[in-house]
Amino acid sequence: MKKLIAVPALISSLRVAALPLFIYLFNQDNIVGCLVLLVFCAAMDYLDGSLARKLKVSSRFGAYYDALTDFVLMMGIFTGFYWVGFYPVWFLLLIAASFIQFVATSRYTKKLYDPVGRYLGSSLYIGVVLTLIFPVQASFSFVQYAYVGFFLVSLASRIFSLTRKYP
Repeated sequence: MKKLIAVPALISSLRVAALPLFIYLFNQDNIVGCLVLLVFCAAMDYLDGSLARKLKVSSRFGAYYDALTDFVLMMGIFTGFYWVGFYPVWFLLLIAASFIQFVATSRYTKKLYDPVGRYLGSSLYIGVVLTLIFPVQASFSFVQYAYVGFFLVSLASRIFSLTRKYP
């Protein structure tokens, strides 16, 4: 059974392992390769959680590790986008603040996954796709401000769930 526990974590780790390849492909202007790799990472993100539930090896550590690998992947990709001038540094700080918000608030609630937070992570995946397909300022602005909106809704959702009194 202990070996089964490691399977979802290994699948999560594939996202981090894919980051250098993504950056390489991006620097080679291989947008199709980047998109294929991003689809692979999204599939692994889905697979690790569903496999953990199916194998009945879900854990708090696994949930945090899954979030950490998502954060490393997205932060790495958007840092690459920052270096080529697509995004300002404040956007990287907001992505970091999102992860910090997740870690800080999930310590105080039994429900580790909030539905808004899931959309927050998904919005970054969509932001990467939009950035790759439409590398123009209008897309960059849309991604930034849409993410600000998702961040604020997620923050409000977390605050509400933490301050809500249960019977």
